[in-house]
Amino acid sequence: MEQTNDITKIIIDTINTIFETLFSSIDNNLYSLLDDVTFISSDILYDSHFENILGTTTTNGILLIANSFLLAYIIYYSIKYLISHLTFNRNRKPYEFYI
Repeated sequence: MEQTNDITKIIIDTINTIFETLFSSIDNNLYSLLDDVTFISSDILYDSHFENILGTTTTNGILLIANSFLLAYIIYYSIKYLISHLTFNRNRKPYEFYI
């Protein structure tokens, strides 16, 4: 009876050692991979793909789109304000219009 207990204990210890080694290896590799994926450094902004998307000046990329929307907003409000004076209708104040 004692011999089967010893064999069982040896088998359980061996399995525990194998799983411990496997999981610690996965943990060490997985944590570094998750760090690379999750935490983005500021170097990503200097990648050529992001420079093409975001734009480096106000004449290309998302900056051009943002400037276009801002200019369209100002032109729309200006025309609406001018028409309200010509038709004697009350126009909203700029902060009311913005909100």
